[in-house]
Amino acid sequence: MTFVVDDALNKEITLSENGNPVLTYHYSKTVSHPYMHPIYTSNGQIVTEGFGDNKQRHLPGLCFSVGEVKDKNGNASPIKQKVTEIDKEVIRKPKSSNVFRIVSETTYQISNAVLINTLQIDVPPIRNDVRILDMKVVLQALSKPIELVGDIGLSYYAVEMEHRKTANANAKIGEAEVNRTESKWGTLCGIVDNTAIGVAICPHPANGPTQFIAEDVYQGFLFAKTPSLIIDPHENRELIYRVLIYLGDLFTFDVGEYYSH
Repeated sequence: MTFVVDDALNKEITLSENGNPVLTYHYSKTVSHPYMHPIYTSNGQIVTEGFGDNKQRHLPGLCFSVGEVKDKNGNASPIKQKVTEIDKEVIRKPKSSNVFRIVSETTYQISNAVLINTLQIDVPPIRNDVRILDMKVVLQALSKPIELVGDIGLSYYAVEMEHRKTANANAKIGEAEVNRTESKWGTLCGIVDNTAIGVAICPHPANGPTQFIAEDVYQGFLFAKTPSLIIDPHENRELIYRVLIYLGDLFTFDVGEYYSH
């Protein structure tokens, strides 16, 4: 097993395993949130959608969002200013011979406060045709408390699929059953080029209750939303996720088998 990384002009990192594409991580100053797209299944199918037109309602690919910040008057406003840096040493030195690691740090200047978002992505070798991404988000406030509200969490913007369907750990199937309900995990799958593919988001129980926002339209969407957060100065608030990229559908792939952290 060999991982190869290509860091293109300090804008994006492309990762491959044994000559097969795994994912591309975008972190340039031109994107509002660092994100992964494309992400590939074991047979080379792309499961994510990137940026579309200006009317696009969702963040691209697989993306963590810090939501909005609430000010002293109780008003929420978007977090816009940011600088992202990649830990060059980490991406060239996997933590072990079997896992490749990417670490990026995004700094947001929010009025007179600073929020640091450190994202760690661990990519183990492909396992039974399932690609696993273990992600850890560490949020830290400098000097003053920061209250985050709104759409905080990990989102998946899906490639166009036929016969798409969403499901969760509570044995609920379909957007009407899954949307805005709490669950241990959520998944979205469908058919691309006559192949069944899917993506599952599995939040760690320590994250707290997670509500899934689901759309199983032609170009689907899945969002693992965490409740509002208050980040105290110099506190490290961690959110942990396991993401599964798999071949199969609701009846042939068992998300629970890979859920354990």
